[in-house]
Amino acid sequence: MSRTRYVKGNITEITGGNNTIYAKNGIKFFSEKRIEISAPETKYGEPEKYVPPPIKIIESNYKLNSTYAHEQLVSLAKLLDELPFMFFMVKVFGTEIEVSALSKLYRGLSDGAIKVPEIVVTKNPKNGRKANYSNYQKKILVWEHFIDLAIKDNDVRAELMAALVEEYGHHIDNLLRTELATNGIKDTDYIDEGAKFAYALFNFDIFKEKQLCFATAETPNFAGEFIVDFSELHTELKEYVNEEKQYDANPNEDNEGFGAGFEAGMHGGIEREALKEMIRDKKLTELQVKQIYYGNWLRDYSQIILESSIRLEKPDIDKIKQSGIKHLNSLLKMNPYKISHEALVKLLEILAAKEFVFGSDKFTPNYQDHVKVFQKDYGGLTKDILGIYRPEEHIDNPKDLNDFSSLSISFQYEYAKGQYIMKKLYAGEDPKSLVINSLNVKNYIATKDAPDPLRPTADAYMFQQIKLAVQYGKNKDGFRHLGAAFHVLEDFFSHTNFVEISLIKAGSLLLDQNKNSGLAKNLLLVYPWVEGKQGQDYSTIPIVTGKFLLDDTMASVLPKVGEKMFPIGIQDYVQRKPGDRTFQDAFILTLLEDLSKGQQSDGLEKDPVYMGMKASELLTMYQNYLKLIDAKAAAVEFIGWPARVIDRGLSYMGDCLTTFNNIAYNLFLGSADDDLKIEQTEHSNKNYGTDPTHTQIAKDALNHPLNPLASELAKIAVQDVAEKILEIWKTNSDPTGEQLAKYVINKYTIHPVYQAADWANKAVNIWIEENDTIIPRLQSATPYEHAEKVTERAISNKKVQEILNYFK
Repeated sequence: MSRTRYVKGNITEITGGNNTIYAKNGIKFFSEKRIEISAPETKYGEPEKYVPPPIKIIESNYKLNSTYAHEQLVSLAKLLDELPFMFFMVKVFGTEIEVSALSKLYRGLSDGAIKVPEIVVTKNPKNGRKANYSNYQKKILVWEHFIDLAIKDNDVRAELMAALVEEYGHHIDNLLRTELATNGIKDTDYIDEGAKFAYALFNFDIFKEKQLCFATAETPNFAGEFIVDFSELHTELKEYVNEEKQYDANPNEDNEGFGAGFEAGMHGGIEREALKEMIRDKKLTELQVKQIYYGNWLRDYSQIILESSIRLEKPDIDKIKQSGIKHLNSLLKMNPYKISHEALVKLLEILAAKEFVFGSDKFTPNYQDHVKVFQKDYGGLTKDILGIYRPEEHIDNPKDLNDFSSLSISFQYEYAKGQYIMKKLYAGEDPKSLVINSLNVKNYIATKDAPDPLRPTADAYMFQQIKLAVQYGKNKDGFRHLGAAFHVLEDFFSHTNFVEISLIKAGSLLLDQNKNSGLAKNLLLVYPWVEGKQGQDYSTIPIVTGKFLLDDTMASVLPKVGEKMFPIGIQDYVQRKPGDRTFQDAFILTLLEDLSKGQQSDGLEKDPVYMGMKASELLTMYQNYLKLIDAKAAAVEFIGWPARVIDRGLSYMGDCLTTFNNIAYNLFLGSADDDLKIEQTEHSNKNYGTDPTHTQIAKDALNHPLNPLASELAKIAVQDVAEKILEIWKTNSDPTGEQLAKYVINKYTIHPVYQAADWANKAVNIWIEENDTIIPRLQSATPYEHAEKVTERAISNKKVQEILNYFK
């Protein structure tokens, strides 16, 4: 019995018994039982690695020399520090490139070890292309007729320059995958790295001068410099490396030719679904529902404001240095790369305008109008309104939290307008907060005892927000505080083990009623996220939540910020008018302005050979780019269609500049994780007692099997509370909100053992009937694939960590 398999190309593999036969040609298949082999180069065993023959070239007597692209890349290496340079190269050449190869490239360019590739002028075009790069010969090939045309025409000279830059990009890509790599890496995608490189490189100084000398040439009729004149707007340089040409390179060829929270089950979706009948009945408007969700949204994003992720001010830096605690010094390591508290507030206001007013992922040429509408309808965003990370606002277990409350310069806010209630960073873990009390819940969730003023409970925070909502009334401030209260109320079902205990309770009731004992036994074994309590009576299992530490912030919040702030790929093109600024422009300018200020105080010592530039220089570049956009936009209005071709290219230039956004954002994101990374898995938190991690217990992720049930319970509670507060606003029956607040904490944020919690039984039973096959999965003491879906970044979080770890 034999088996025949066709292998890529013209190599055929025939297997049968212990024999493997490979032949290039000369294999004929007459039937399943008869195969004739006549190829003289037939071989037995494993085939030799096929290497395509090198390009056969007939050299011209023309000479062409260009160091322009190489000099630009060397300049970039000297402008950027090693770390941002590596991020930049990852954006251009892909995440599969080895980190060590990126480092070798940076250092080789900086110290002169990497040289300019040879340019060979050919008699004929190869594969019909004017310019090529040979991966195996490591040479740039240019057709001589291309040079003749460039001598006579400025536009062709611009095209030649673009071609040389692009082919140099192919050369660098080849080096990264071969000579500089520890293990050679095949180019597996069809993205033309040369075209991407050309775009990226053109961002640096191609438009600084009206004329640019990029090469010298010698032909029978010409000897001299090739100069491109950029004073004429019709020079369509960008057209030669447009985005479509990024996908025309076959990585298997020898040569490369010149040639982008309102979901169901999330907080916004829960409130939209819960309040839809009130919109239908005109008790609430669409805007008012969004104003409620805005208060909820703020609590999600305020989690970013903590000591390890925000740039510290000098007084707080001095406090950390004076503390003498060594591991705190790691907070300072990446401080110049981090965003200040004020800047993040500005960025989040822009993001809020995009999400709540513009409401689209498409391109808009003028973000300012949307920000003005946001400020009018939502009241604008300040440090006090945003707040900072506080565990009680999310029912987080404060175990292992350090006391950074003395960092009062960088982190403090007044969270209730006009009432002077000041909050700072959490005062750190106190053993009393972790005790299970008579309510069968942890003290940090709720307590009958006198509350700790430094460590308020989650119930106390929600209680206060409900009262503030009632007192402010039916306006944007009242809605914002109601949304903050809803955040805690919704998190109770997602972040505690209330749902798991309710399922175990349902199993107990089934057994008491002698119904479906098999299902009941499965329910009784649902893992309750309290160590040693699996299979125990539900009434003995305490309500707990998880420790929300840096890994959880990284997984659940920061990628969402990055996705919204820095969209990936080429954005929809819209012709601009002079002075128009996009959301992306606003993000970039705000970020670079802030980083520029922060790096002015950067006292880190650096090797002069491998020293980089400051964010202020990036800021200048982007400001110059915007000036160019304005000048070009003005010209487009008068010139018409020919200029729009250039306009499209420059639009992509702006997309390329977001590389620096991604560098800065990912450094911010990565540095926080690198500073105090705490692994949140079942392996590192095996003996946790009553203190699981957020990653283990939370049901935030849409792919978590209990997310739909937790969401349904949250909708019931939100709808009920909304109906009641609307009635209070209408009748003034509870002017302080005290009664409503007591009603909420006595009915919803309690243990399922209490009769008041029986409201949840119906929804739990319906879920059980519809999901009985899922229940056995819930018996495992491992996370149910909780980790939030991390949006794919232009530079992935995994690659960020790989690069950062390279420097450890």
